[in-house]
Amino acid sequence: MSIATQLSNAMKKLITDEFEDAAVGVSLALSATARLEKPNLGDKAACRKFLDSNLDVISRIAWVAFGVAVPINFRYRRLDKHDPGIAVRSMPEMLYDVVRCTAVHEAKLPDNLIFVRAPLIQTGHDGELVLPIDLIYGLLMAVAASPKNAGESIDGDPVFSFGGKSAPINGFWGNGIALRRMIGVLSK
Repeated sequence: MSIATQLSNAMKKLITDEFEDAAVGVSLALSATARLEKPNLGDKAACRKFLDSNLDVISRIAWVAFGVAVPINFRYRRLDKHDPGIAVRSMPEMLYDVVRCTAVHEAKLPDNLIFVRAPLIQTGHDGELVLPIDLIYGLLMAVAASPKNAGESIDGDPVFSFGGKSAPINGFWGNGIALRRMIGVLSK
């Protein structure tokens, strides 16, 4: 299955509020894109490098409803059975550890992670995370904008909307500059 197919399926799942399935599809596309960008690195290092280099896009799209466009840290329950307990991690660490790893290795999200349509970030006393689906959209758009995905496209040419502007997603494949300009990370 291609990266474009994974993202197309994820978008369909987002529309029907199947957030876990959307996160799994985006995570698979993220891993494949990271390996294309950094073929000499292992999967973990490549994914973390991808997340770090696209943190501006992911943060801007994910947190705009909160008036925040910078990375934030998260407190959550670790998934490592050998090192249980509560951890504080950066957004790229959390995305890799909690979302991507669980989605790719277990084809589901951890029980302590919930995506919601509302602009909400919540951490519970027991390490639960409640996050907005805009985070999935941020990951999705970062993957599409990777230069390694320049030859991809999605049938039906869906539209990405942000900050009162809309543009066809196919115009962002491999074009991180256009995406960063649209979301206000780069000035025109």
